[in-house]
Amino acid sequence: MGLIKRFLVRLFRLNEGTYYSLKNKKTAVLINDVDFGHILEGKEAIITGGTSGIGLAIAKKMIACGASVTIIGRNAEKAKTVAEEIRSRYLVLDLTDTSDMIKKVSQYISHLKVDILVNSAGVLDKENWLEKTPENYDLVMNTNLKATYFMCQTIAKHMIENKIQGHILNVSSSSSMRPSWGPYQLSKRALNGLTLGFAQRLAPNGITVNGLAPGVTMTPMASTFVKDTDNLAYYNPLRRAETPEEIANLAVFLTSNLGSSIVGDTVMITGGSGILSDEY
Repeated sequence: MGLIKRFLVRLFRLNEGTYYSLKNKKTAVLINDVDFGHILEGKEAIITGGTSGIGLAIAKKMIACGASVTIIGRNAEKAKTVAEEIRSRYLVLDLTDTSDMIKKVSQYISHLKVDILVNSAGVLDKENWLEKTPENYDLVMNTNLKATYFMCQTIAKHMIENKIQGHILNVSSSSSMRPSWGPYQLSKRALNGLTLGFAQRLAPNGITVNGLAPGVTMTPMASTFVKDTDNLAYYNPLRRAETPEEIANLAVFLTSNLGSSIVGDTVMITGGSGILSDEY
C-alpha cells in the first residue's frame, strides 16, 4: 500500500478501495468500500440485472454483508457462471415477457421469504431522436418500467402475505431529471413516480420502497460515454464518473435498517448530473 493510500485509510478509517487516476486531476481518487459488517445477515435478496454492472456490484456487496442473494439474468450460461463466482443463486428470466416473469418468480419465491428486492435491470436505447422505432421503444419501456412494476407487485404481495417488513429498491438514473425526449429518459422519469406510488401504498405494511439514481457509472452500458475503463474522467460537474462499488454502498444502506426511515425517495448519486446540470 502506498504512503498516500495508507494515510487516507488511517485518516478516514475506511476499508481499502480502488484508486483511479484522473486525466484532469493531479491526484488519484480513492473509491472506498464501506464496511457495513454483516448488516444484512439473515436477509434474502433478489436482484434483477445481477449478472453485470451495477446489479452485480450490489449482489457482491450484499453477499459480503451477510445476505443470501439470487441474481436474475436472461442469459443462462452467464447467470450460472456469475452465480458460481460470487456464490449466489440464480434465476433465468426474460423480463420483457411479463406473464412468464410473474409466473416463474412466484414459483421461485414460494419456498423463500424475500426481504429485499433490487430492480437493477435496464437497457439503454441507442437510436437517434426522430428515428426511434416502436420496437425499440417497447423494449426499453418493457424492461425498465413494466418489468419493474410487476416485479414490485409480485414481491410486495409475497412480503405482505408473509408479514415481511422488507425493502424494495429501484435503480433509476440521472436521466430521470432530464427532458424525456427518448424512451430511456421517459422510462426512468416514470420509474421515479412508480417508486413514490409503491412507497405510499406499502409503507403502512412496513415495506420500505426507495430508488437510487446513478449518473454515468463505469459499467458496460457506459462504454459509449467513457472509453477508458481504467479512468473515471468524465465531464459532469464532479468531473468523474461513478463506480458500481459506490452505487452498491448506497444500495446496502437503503435496504438495511439504516434506511428504513427513508421512504419514497430516489436518492441521486450522479456527480451533479441531472441536478446541477442537464448537459452531461
